[in-house]
Amino acid sequence: MTHEQASELLAAFALHALDRDETRAVSAHMRSCAECQLELALLQEVTGQLGSAVRQVSPPPGLREAVLAGIQKRQNVIQLQRGWAVSLAAAAALLLLVLAALGVSLSRQLTALSARLTAQEQVLALLAAPTARSVSLTGSVTAAVRFVYDPDRGRGALVVSDLRDPGREFVYQLWLIAGTQPESAGVFRPAPGQPIVLPLAADFSRYQAVAISVERAPSGAPQPTTTPVLLGKL
Repeated sequence: MTHEQASELLAAFALHALDRDETRAVSAHMRSCAECQLELALLQEVTGQLGSAVRQVSPPPGLREAVLAGIQKRQNVIQLQRGWAVSLAAAAALLLLVLAALGVSLSRQLTALSARLTAQEQVLALLAAPTARSVSLTGSVTAAVRFVYDPDRGRGALVVSDLRDPGREFVYQLWLIAGTQPESAGVFRPAPGQPIVLPLAADFSRYQAVAISVERAPSGAPQPTTTPVLLGKL
């Protein structure tokens, strides 16, 4: 499970609302991810108070005798009701916090989905252009990776699927190569079962090739530090 997938499930994980396989996958990711551990701790701090937030209201001394004797009956009932009202208000406030956390998680998922749809629309627009070109990238790893670009409009996009995860400490970095000089065009991480689209704008007449190397997370390197794993000629 990737960091992004685990982060989206943390709120449900804190509420024990995941199935067994999802729970195991998130737990396994948590063992090596300090960022998710911190986020989960904050969520658990809120959810952990739901049970204890409702203050236990003890009957006033002598309540039984007072009720039986009819002494101070009305006063005791009012105090008990007031205590429960305060406790329920506290529980409701904490529940709102939990719902807010779930809302943030859903918002992240919708934002990510919207970004993917926008990127895919850009690729479709590129492919529809009469001057568009498409290049397959090949190399030491097996994956379906294509670079689509329109030299007339200076628009391009890397389309990636079935590319293995490089590991938590690494990212893939895209390079545009002019002569012997590579220029960084962005970094990305693959998502299981989902295509990755990396849009970019450039003067493609300056470049002769595109390449992908594995670099240190999170932002890659100014220049390649490893041999490219995938390469395509423009």
